[in-house]
Amino acid sequence: MLALDQSNLTLRIGSLAAIAIYSAVFLLLLGILLLRFIRLTKDRRRRTVTETWRPLLAQCVVEVPETLPPLTTRDHIVLLYLWNHCYESIRGEARTNLKELAKRTGTDQFAKELLHARLLRRRLLAIVTLGHLQERSIWNDLAAMLQVDNAFVSLVAAKALLQIDAKEAIPLLVPVLSRRNDWSPLKVVAMFEPAGADIAAEAIAKAACEATPEIGARLIRHLAATQSQHALPPLRALLKKGTPPDDVLSACLFLFGECSDPRDVATIRTHLSHPTWFVRLQAASALGKVGVEEDEGRLIALLSDEHWWVCYRAAEALSNLPWMTIERLTQLCEALTTVEAKEHLLPFMAQSHVKTDQPNAAIPPQVRTA
Repeated sequence: MLALDQSNLTLRIGSLAAIAIYSAVFLLLLGILLLRFIRLTKDRRRRTVTETWRPLLAQCVVEVPETLPPLTTRDHIVLLYLWNHCYESIRGEARTNLKELAKRTGTDQFAKELLHARLLRRRLLAIVTLGHLQERSIWNDLAAMLQVDNAFVSLVAAKALLQIDAKEAIPLLVPVLSRRNDWSPLKVVAMFEPAGADIAAEAIAKAACEATPEIGARLIRHLAATQSQHALPPLRALLKKGTPPDDVLSACLFLFGECSDPRDVATIRTHLSHPTWFVRLQAASALGKVGVEEDEGRLIALLSDEHWWVCYRAAEALSNLPWMTIERLTQLCEALTTVEAKEHLLPFMAQSHVKTDQPNAAIPPQVRTA
């Protein structure tokens, strides 16, 4: 009898376990179907909003449409993505029309509400939208966001401030730039594009002068992307105050070479004998871009440097001098007194030969002999 009771209990437990497993599988399948249904519904609604509003946004290139369809909250979020994409794709008067459309649809007020949303992507969408709308009423909110831990939020907020009022935003951004090591220098340079290359270069250079050596050096190296001479005065002033850390000094020499301003030649020459090898390296590279004929001797002296990379860059700089010819380079190589120095120069002589021969290589023999 006891054995029979135990058998019934085991059978009952097995049945309950099977029912539980099948129920879990059924609920899982139901959940998957529900998620799929929600996804399809969202996609359908997104397509509907896109098909409705994309022609209206395109019409803003010419004029603002007279009648606009109503928007639900969910539809408005889709419209924000479309509106921002369209705004960034066009220039001129059409942007004014897009701003007018945004005001008529209440997009500015809706974006302000999203500014404090729980979801990060909605907050970012709101910041981008309000920046494009140049909404000054959120200035203090954006300024506070510069200090948040999230690098994405702070960078997008900084860009929005620049779009609203670049001149007023720069004094806020310079100290922040000098502290944030989580901001990519490339993103920083791109962020300043709406303000103009000259304003961007000067602001980033000032921030680099106030930053830690690590951040400052990174910012200075990316200043070359601005193609602006306005970055140079703050850096020249920094070097006149005293000797900055080697990383910053090396970055300054790199930028001097990229900008190729003759006023920096004396500074570059001064650092050809710097005790740190990578500073000498950058000085040699820069001198190859801004040097004059009398600098040949200085670069030749660096061919005997104790560090291989300095010798290599000095040889490269010699070959890159504007007046340098293969004949002159050959003369310099023959005059060298050490085998090591000649070995550094020979590869660049070979490259010069290739460059010289390339134009003739494309000319058929019958033409050359004609």
